[in-house]
Amino acid sequence: MSIPYLDLTITNEEKIAAEAISRISGGLTRPIVEAQIEILRETLPLIDAGLDAPICPELTNANPSAPHTVILEAMSWVTAQLAYRFNQIPIQNHIAFANLFGIEPRAATAATVTLRFTIVAPTGGTVVNIPAGTDISTEDGAFVFSTIESASRTGSGTLDVLARRTVSGRTLLAPNVLTKFIDLPTYATAVTNPAAVDSGTETESLASTLERTTRFQRRGLRLVTAKDLEEAIYDEGLLGNGIVRVFPFIENGDYTGERKAGYTTVVVMTRSGTVIDAATRSRLNILLDQVIGNQFVYLADPDFVDFDIAAKVLLSSGAIESTTIAAAEANLRNFYAASREQFGRGIYRSEIVGVLEGTAGIERVVLQDNGAFLEDPVIDTEIAAHELARIVDIDLTVV
Repeated sequence: MSIPYLDLTITNEEKIAAEAISRISGGLTRPIVEAQIEILRETLPLIDAGLDAPICPELTNANPSAPHTVILEAMSWVTAQLAYRFNQIPIQNHIAFANLFGIEPRAATAATVTLRFTIVAPTGGTVVNIPAGTDISTEDGAFVFSTIESASRTGSGTLDVLARRTVSGRTLLAPNVLTKFIDLPTYATAVTNPAAVDSGTETESLASTLERTTRFQRRGLRLVTAKDLEEAIYDEGLLGNGIVRVFPFIENGDYTGERKAGYTTVVVMTRSGTVIDAATRSRLNILLDQVIGNQFVYLADPDFVDFDIAAKVLLSSGAIESTTIAAAEANLRNFYAASREQFGRGIYRSEIVGVLEGTAGIERVVLQDNGAFLEDPVIDTEIAAHELARIVDIDLTVV
């Protein structure tokens, strides 16, 4: 039988204060204790044991307003705070562990996005090239992205190119806001970002680094449980900048098939819900070598259930239509953003109406001719546990 550890963490200042008041004034009787909150009832065994003999019986007032009660409560609070701190592992030890494991605060990273260029070529056989280093920004120029690869196509159409923000840090942008050419490629007539931007990271704080160190200490280089796998992929595979969800007993993304012991499917994606790049996937495959036991782990891309939203809204008096509609669309997209990790959360019309009517400037959602609140979606939709709901188009009509 192992020797139990001593309980050195006295963090309950109310209990300490009650014991001190009982010791000094004698005013803490059984009826009073029974009227206190549940935590004070722990003092009863002390009173029953005869430890309530006061050393200053003339102080019979144990009410919260009594001066000595106030002082003792303050003293007990300080004592509890000190006792709590005495029983902690010093932060220097955490830092030493981090250094021992080679864990360092992560540097800030720049956001990435896929830009979609519209190409209008003079002839069908014309080859159009979007060179690397082509700069695109928002209309106000506050956010500038530069293409990090060159791409080409023959003839007119659209061309998707990966771009990175020119400065580091987390970036949140709505779809279709990167529309201004700083550099104008030949035959490119328009550009936009079809998907929202939720990417990039700030410099990692010391607290976050030490939390990551603690998780690494717990699992080491052995991935045994689903929690181990999820934490390792997020911390070391996605570098703290992505989404991961583990589905045990699922073989290679077969969610509807028979559940099989020893098989696990891991859904991974960027924070904005896009598929991870080849470098990240390679890093994750190397990490999976740490899986212990007869387990088979498969990496899977996200599965989305796409839907549109169409509704009529009545604006409040004085509300600016363009600003209010833009805010409503942003609220809807934020509600269904992949970064919220709402796996398995269905598409419910009541929630959509709630988001719209919760937007400043919208008085209410107006009923359709058929009596429904929304033109689209027409019904509530349940989705599978591994799926995420994703908005495609939003059409809000002001009446």
